[in-house]
Parts: sequence; structure tokens; C-alpha cells
Amino acid sequence: MDTLSIADIAADLRVSERYIRKLAKNNEILTITKPFQGGFIYLVPASSYFDWKKNRNNFKKANGYLSDYEFLQEKQKEWLSWCKSGALTGKALSDETLDLYSYCMSKYWQLLPRRYNKSILISKENLRTVLASIDSKSFSIKDNLYKAIRSFIKYLAIKSYINETLLTELKELKPKRVYPPKKLHCSQGEFEKLLEEASKWCSGQSPYDVLLNGATIATIVFAGLRASELCNLRLQDVDLINRKIFVYLGKGKKNRVVGICNRLYEYLVNYLKLRPKTNLSNFFVTTVRSSNELVPFNTATLLRKVKRLSKRVGLELNVHGLRRTFATIAANSGKPINIISLALGHSDLKTTQGYLMTTQDEVIKEMQGW
Repeated sequence: MDTLSIADIAADLRVSERYIRKLAKNNEILTITKPFQGGFIYLVPASSYFDWKKNRNNFKKANGYLSDYEFLQEKQKEWLSWCKSGALTGKALSDETLDLYSYCMSKYWQLLPRRYNKSILISKENLRTVLASIDSKSFSIKDNLYKAIRSFIKYLAIKSYINETLLTELKELKPKRVYPPKKLHCSQGEFEKLLEEASKWCSGQSPYDVLLNGATIATIVFAGLRASELCNLRLQDVDLINRKIFVYLGKGKKNRVVGICNRLYEYLVNYLKLRPKTNLSNFFVTTVRSSNELVPFNTATLLRKVKRLSKRVGLELNVHGLRRTFATIAANSGKPINIISLALGHSDLKTTQGYLMTTQDEVIKEMQGW
């Protein structure tokens, strides 16, 4: 049988002929017309009909999976384990990225419009709605949420739960930056003020707290470490004899070694003189005031510390801004950008170039000395 009639297809699908005729008129199903006295009739090539039917069944099956919240929650756990092991893309993702993906998926479910019947949960329309509900200034949140959803959809497609066409549909929703990124950093003079403030004693602080403040700020700006890298530093990673810091499993689970300059060396030596005796292997430790217990220094504490200290000297700064400061000061002093890039742990020079923040005043001052 080369062709099928509207009646044949309606009988096969157990739907009305009117419904099939509507699909034909809307070109949703491939048809040819056969004239007869007084008009024409629709005929459907048998091969194209069976292909269409197969795709239709796959679509209905996929929609069933995408409408099942419990199923998607269960598969989300497996997806994250795939990301962690590298089974999804061939590259294992860091714990920080996994935490970010998990947060973004929670954000998606939270912002998803409430549904009153069983409908598709992950779709182009729903993702558009979720992204539109996020402040346009929060580009990073939009972008990371989009990446997390695409990664999850890719996993579902590989597992044959859904059709890959959804991945293609989502491409046009990739967020675009509306406002220029807010890149926080400070100049050499501002950094010196910050370091001086960190080394001052304040009411309620112990001498060790003061040294901890100065050593952590100095380590980020003189060595270019990330917040997580600083907090994960172990005693064995800091070699004061050879003046090297071994960064174990930094971002992207990559190791690197950075040098210790003279000023950082002094801060680290003085810090170790008062570092409490403990079995903890972490280089930086702090005390929980409520229990007087020694615990590893963590990123949350570091973020609060930097924010508090920068506010005292009239700056708006965060830990990542201190990394930008390291790059900017190094570049302005004539250090090669490829050396700066390796010190920061970047795999692309373009990323490092984005860290360099030269102000208009610095340009004028430099040009006046030409």
C-alpha cells in the first residue's frame, strides 16, 4: 500500500477523521491531494505516515517523562553523579560546579509556574518563563541556570527518555548580558590600605585573629588564590623553605604551583608562629566562639571577613575582586600575561585578560610619564 486515506489513518490512531483532516490542513502531516469530481481528497504516503507516527509516539513518551516530577527528581540525582564522574561529557565537574548545578535546578523548580494538572515541566516555554522572572541584572544566575537545564536535558536525551530536538529548541533562550558585568577590584594603594586595616587590632580580637586576617588577605592578592583554594590549603601544601604553594585540586580539579614573594613570606611566617596547635591539616584554622573549638577556615567566613574589612576602608570588594586585584597589579608592574594566567590557574589567556582592570586615572597617570 503506497498511500493511506484520511479514514485509514483515523481508524489506525482511533481518532476522528476531522482531527486528521485538521492535521493535514495545518501541514502537520505530509499529504498529497488527489482531485476528483467536485474537489479533492487527501492521501498520505504510507512511508511518511509511519515515520510521523513513530516520532509522534516518541514525543508522547517524552512528554510523559517530562511531566513526572518524581521521575525527574530521581533522574536529577543520577545526572549529577554522571557530571561528577565525567560520564556525561568526558570531563569530571568539580564539587563547586555540582553544587551550583544543584542550586540552579532548585531555583528552576522554585520559579516554575504552579500547575494544576499534569503538564510538561521542562519545556522551552517554561524555561523562558523562569528566565524572564529573574532580574536582568543577575546575568550569572540566568546563565548558570540555563547551562544546568541544558546539561540535564542532554543527559535525558542520552538515556533516550526524550528527543534531542528539545536541546536545539532551547538554544535560542541562551541568556544575553544586558548590563555590563560588575567587576570589583582595587588599586595598589587601596589594597595597601586594606592590608593595613586587616593587620589592625579591633576590640574582641585575639592576636591570632589579627594575623589570620592579614595572612588570608595577603595570600589571595600575592598568590592569586581562589576562596576555595585558600580554605583547602593544607600545611603540607605551603613550602616556606622553597617558597612555593601547591594548590591541590583547584577549579576544574587541576593542580598548580605558585610562588611566595617576600611580603607574603613574612605574613605566613608570622601567622604560623601563633597558629594554634591542632590535629587539623588545614593551613588556615579559626575558632568557633560559642564552643571555643578549632575548625578549618571556610569560604563563608572568608567572604564575610573580606566584606567587613573592605567596608571599613570605604571599598566595595569581594574575594574574587582580590583575585582581579592580583592580576591587575601584576600586569601594571610589567609581569607577562602568560605568567599571570598560569598563576591564576586559567587555561585561556582571554579569561586572564578579562581580569585586568585598568582605570581611566591609571591610564592618564601612565601616559603623563611617557
